[in-house]
Amino acid sequence: MPDLLLAVDLGTESVRACLISADGEIRRSARRSFTLATPRPGWAEQDPEGWWEAAAGAIREVIAAAGGARDVRAVGVCGQMHGPVPITRGGTLLPGPVQLWCDKRAADLVSAAAARDDLERCTVTAGNPPTPAWMGFKIQWEKRHRPDRYARVWKYLPPKDYVNFRLTGEPATDYSEASGSFLMDARRLAWSDLLVEALEVDRAVLPDIRPAGAVVGTVSADAAAQTGLLAGTPVVTGGGDMLCLLLGAGITAEGRACDTTGTASVLSVYAPAPVRDPRVMNLHHVVSGWIAFGICDSGGGALKWWKDLLHADRPVPPDVYAALDRAAAAAPAGADGLLFFPYLLGERTLGSAHARGVLFGLTPRHGQGAVARAIMEGVTLELRRALEVITNAGLAVREMRTIGGGARSPLWSTIKAGVYRLPVRTFAVFEGGVLGAAILAAVGIGLYPDGAAAADRLARLAETYEPDVPSVGRYDALYQVFRRVHDLLQPAFDVLATAARQPEGAG
Repeated sequence: MPDLLLAVDLGTESVRACLISADGEIRRSARRSFTLATPRPGWAEQDPEGWWEAAAGAIREVIAAAGGARDVRAVGVCGQMHGPVPITRGGTLLPGPVQLWCDKRAADLVSAAAARDDLERCTVTAGNPPTPAWMGFKIQWEKRHRPDRYARVWKYLPPKDYVNFRLTGEPATDYSEASGSFLMDARRLAWSDLLVEALEVDRAVLPDIRPAGAVVGTVSADAAAQTGLLAGTPVVTGGGDMLCLLLGAGITAEGRACDTTGTASVLSVYAPAPVRDPRVMNLHHVVSGWIAFGICDSGGGALKWWKDLLHADRPVPPDVYAALDRAAAAAPAGADGLLFFPYLLGERTLGSAHARGVLFGLTPRHGQGAVARAIMEGVTLELRRALEVITNAGLAVREMRTIGGGARSPLWSTIKAGVYRLPVRTFAVFEGGVLGAAILAAVGIGLYPDGAAAADRLARLAETYEPDVPSVGRYDALYQVFRRVHDLLQPAFDVLATAARQPEGAG
């Protein structure tokens, strides 16, 4: 099996390692799971040592299944974004959990940043509004609340860069991760003195920034012993999982957009430069250009919550999501007047970080299927708000591609076509971020000269769902209600969060 690429995708719930041929075929695959801790409302954290143990185990499995690593030409890693992993100068991981991408504990620091006199200058420099997701605010929180740990840090590395560090011993990150920190100058593609000072972060704790397809180092002898890889195998910088997903989906040219329905649901549009609107976010792509996007942190995760709730006291059948699909399809478009607001983990930019999930319009006649359909529709209506902002900024969207676990649902794809009023295209085979990570590894060693061209060659599109005229009208009307109720709820969310912080018995 000549010219194999090892791709590793570090997710929020599991890590996957794949051996992939240069033509995009997966030859071997292994997965390891880990848990997400939510010790307080708005908090989400994990232990990075668990990431490495799971990644090394998955790599060992695929290498053993292939009969060894002699054909592995390069390694590409993608992963969940924005989590600041603290490394000492001696290369050891400081103990304690790490804030994840969906953690909102830095919300007060973001509010303080949003009140700065030079906010406009900061947002233009960063190419983004301040939000609790960005790694820079998470580092600032560490400095404020864990000063002893902060004082011992040599470098803070995002999750996939921590895996790269364990593989190579080299601390570095890529443009996609750096652009998601509120610390990088979006025009210069370098750490910004203005933003570093604004967030009170020491420049020394930030790693070097390199292109996603650049070779960051080679597999060390120690990592080879733990993974089965050959020492000296090139490892590329890689990129954030979202950007590698979009690379694999071919979102590399203007006019293309993507609905990614995973744990979070993301509405992404390719852009030549950041969209300057505080209601959307921007990340540098793992190829040239940018991705403007809106995100629902508990998108697909909201449907998983409902599935888990329904089966809390009985075994989960293997076809549970197909069964939910069938039940939801029996409900009419609009779920018979039931709206779901998918803010189980708060909002990033289109509402309060203190927002919570809401079922609005619930009556005794609404059954399990209506709630499942309302969840699918609510997540999609939420993402339409981001699409509207981005297209109003001047970006034309002609086609919506859909990926992630939610793309396996024909009903959800039909709902998306109606809500977005666009053709929605699915994939015959889509393996997630591992394909994008493999493409970057191939670019790093010269198997492909250009990541975007490679993605167009390897993407395997399948069925197209066209907007249904009656459902378009229904969803247009529901969208107006959704927006109005959303805005009315915002003050109540903030009051609820304040009340929840009051000690018992306080007046």
